[in-house]
Amino acid sequence: MHRLALHQITMMEGGPEGLVRFAAEAGLDGVCLFTATPVNGQGHDMFPVVAPAASASFKRLLHDNDMRVINAEYFPVMAEQDVAAYAPAITLAAELGAKRIVTHIHETDCNRAQDQLSKLCAMARENGLEVGLEFTGFSAGCNSLSAAATLHGRVNEPNLGIAIDALHLFRTGGTPEQVEAVDPAIISYVQLCDGPDFRLSGEYFDEAMNRMIPGEGVFPLKKLVALLDPHVDIDIEVPDFAGSGGSDAKSWAHRAVTASRNLFA
Repeated sequence: MHRLALHQITMMEGGPEGLVRFAAEAGLDGVCLFTATPVNGQGHDMFPVVAPAASASFKRLLHDNDMRVINAEYFPVMAEQDVAAYAPAITLAAELGAKRIVTHIHETDCNRAQDQLSKLCAMARENGLEVGLEFTGFSAGCNSLSAAATLHGRVNEPNLGIAIDALHLFRTGGTPEQVEAVDPAIISYVQLCDGPDFRLSGEYFDEAMNRMIPGEGVFPLKKLVALLDPHVDIDIEVPDFAGSGGSDAKSWAHRAVTASRNLFA
């Protein structure tokens, strides 16, 4: 049975605490949240984070709501940056009982990307964490499923798994048949959302922040989830930052959760 988790950017109301309470009320198994986040153009956090000072109270909240942290974000491999800087946020993720941390590869120097990813895996392993390697059309160092599979094989770290986000899969030319060709044991989690078409693009950030409810677009999501082994975690990631869904945050999140469950019916 797949474990269903709700991503923070699907339900922003109330920050991480609101996410946990909502996920528990919705009968979900976990949440995906941020212990580190990119900054926006004004130098502010782009997404709400769990503050280190709130670690103890947040752990109690998770325990009281029988909720697990499936993914802790965001730990990208970047040019001219060392992943060692993520140590405090990785430690915080481990303190919260997270299962894994998530990375994108923006470094385009292949050797450095592999070295940094290996280092990130070692840091995670020391904290009892897995690493989810997520490919995207706008992370030039790993921008397709095939690139992720190749990098996974080269790094060969036991706690590294591939993440498949439906939007990124289909925006980079991926297909269910390509997913089927990958060793199912190395796919660790899948993120669900829908989209209006299959156009290829490396410039779809706005769409990434404003996705469609599963089943309301054209992505072959039922075919995708049918390929997944039982160990794969499912992350419901359906942000609506523009408010085009025409409903409040909780109603939108309820729609996303219900539609995601229907994929397994």
